Amino acid sequence: MNIKEELFKSVALEILSDEISNIKIDVGNIEDTQAIKILGEIQDILHNKYNEDDFIIVEEIVRVFEKYHISAGPCHDF
Repeated sequence: MNIKEELFKSVALEILSDEISNIKIDVGNIEDTQAIKILGEIQDILHNKYNEDDFIIVEEIVRVFEKYHISAGPCHDF
């Protein structure tokens, strides 16, 4: 064990911990991101009790991807 290295790690960890606890997070801003919208739509699809067929579930998720111009890859092109 190198005492200088351990002291440095301890001080660095304390500084990082203080900085992280002071970060202001705008939850409203996070909710408006495209990724959160996409995940919300996918979550709705997965929680829809009327979706019993796995193929239909995957198809609906792929449609969400297409809606936001995200490629689902060539395997799903048919």
